[in-house]
This record gives sequence, C-alpha cells and structure tokens, in this order.
Amino acid sequence: KDELGDEIWTVDEKIGGRYFYLTHGTAVWGHEFGFFKDPNDCNADTIWLTYSSSEEKVKDFIGKVAVISLNVDGRDFKIKTPMLNAGTIGLTHVMTFTNLDAEQQLIDSLMKARYVKVMIVEPKELEALLDIKDDQFGLKGFVASRKEAGQICRDNAPKIPQKREALASIRQ
Repeated sequence: KDELGDEIWTVDEKIGGRYFYLTHGTAVWGHEFGFFKDPNDCNADTIWLTYSSSEEKVKDFIGKVAVISLNVDGRDFKIKTPMLNAGTIGLTHVMTFTNLDAEQQLIDSLMKARYVKVMIVEPKELEALLDIKDDQFGLKGFVASRKEAGQICRDNAPKIPQKREALASIRQ
C-alpha cells in the first residue's frame, strides 16, 4: 500500500475466458475498478467497475446507461456505460458496469497517474441510492498488470481467424 491506502492490481482469468486486471477501492474494498481483455480482441481494454449500495432499488437500473466520472489525477473523464447486473451479497447490492471499450486518451492518462476517483453521476435517481458517493483507486501497478493481461490474452487468442475477419476477407 502507498500513502493513499491503495491495494495492488491483480490479473486473473474469469467470466468467459476474459483476462481481468483490476484493483480495489480505498473507501470500500469490495468496489473494483479495472478492465478486461477478450481473446477475440486483445487490443481493446473493456472497462470493469463494481460499486455497492445498501438500497435494493439499484436493481431497477439494470440495463440502463449510467454516466460515470473518472477523475484521473485531476483530469475528468465522463463515460457512459450500462449497468450490466446487480447482485446481492448479504445486505449489499453490488452493481456491475462494463461493456465499454476505453478510449486511448483515458488509458494514456491512467498510465501516468497516481489515482482515479470514481463517481456515478447519472442518472441522479441512481446516484441518490449510493451510500458511498465516490471511491478512489490507486494506479500503482496499473501499467504492469495491463501489460501482463495483454500478454496472457495474446498467448490465448484464437489461432484461426474469427468469423467477422473471415467474412471481411471473403467480401474483398
């Protein structure tokens, strides 16, 4: 841990053979921020965020798009991504936001930064249900874990062309 109380980044295979690299929140350890790489497109970094609430009503927002503020060492990025799911663990409802490939500008900023502060800002009705309004995630280890996830992804990428690529070559 550094002075912000940041947890280390981990690389792990989970959910359909995707390679996740992520870290935990400094306010709530159960909050996760990171990305995953899919063996069908190892160049993409798909955002992965889990956030919690004690309010069961957060489940009403499954499938709806949320606006999330990522403040990277003082530089603000706003992303729009759907809430994929909201599961319940004990009395806590854990929301998952994903399915958005990060823009290169965001990745470049994260690679140089010390921390990212995450806030769900819209819809306001969802933001009002959050017990913890923002969480901070340390970026120490981000670069190394992204590189490791990319290498593992490339090592496990399909060796035959995917259907989309095959169709594109047939049409030419």
